[in-house]
Amino acid sequence: MSTYLFVLCPPYCGSTLLWKLLSTSEKVSSLPQEGQFLDELKHVTRVKQWDISHSLPWPHIKAVWETYWDMDKPILLEKSPPNLVRAPAIQEHFQPSRFVIMVRDPYAHAEGLMRRNGWKLQRAARFVLTCLRYQWRNREQLTSALALTYEDLVTDPISACRRVAEFMPILNDLNPHTDFELDSIDGTVTQPITDLNQRKIAAIEPQHLQTMTEIFAEQADALEAWGYSLRSTP
Repeated sequence: MSTYLFVLCPPYCGSTLLWKLLSTSEKVSSLPQEGQFLDELKHVTRVKQWDISHSLPWPHIKAVWETYWDMDKPILLEKSPPNLVRAPAIQEHFQPSRFVIMVRDPYAHAEGLMRRNGWKLQRAARFVLTCLRYQWRNREQLTSALALTYEDLVTDPISACRRVAEFMPILNDLNPHTDFELDSIDGTVTQPITDLNQRKIAAIEPQHLQTMTEIFAEQADALEAWGYSLRSTP
């Protein structure tokens, strides 16, 4: 029997990098793109995708995804960022399932939301807090989950792969040394696993960074739960 493996990671936090890294294993079958964007499902998965009260037809979604996965592979991999708010429902409908949870420095995450989505600062900062809290819940409540940070992955990819293999020994053939094509602060580039946090944070105007800190301070426990600290302007 195959195991369903879900990457739970907010947008612009390294989800594609992690997904592609996991896909380097010969034991893994990945969907051709995020499951939420498949043509057969967009009419349900792209509606109120961040509204936790909005129920999804998981048996139908599962049936569609299984037409794309190679069901002979032992690991069936999916990553769609909105899955992080519905992880308990996914765990219920996909058995056996496992999860890799990842978050990113909140300031770098907010920068990506502002630059890539065109969001206002306040919206971006509050969405960051929402994601951190849901991921905290997922880490505490899911039956079988590995929690990483973006920083864990990009500063020591070999150790990150070792942790994945300890969590799921079948994934002992990940290749952290390959180059990955990714959308980044430099546009679409092909490069080794690279830490882009400092460049992203340096791009935040000082007054915006201070406003982010004021918003993050309202829920500082959500940052502290992941080992992040509030930043002050230079």
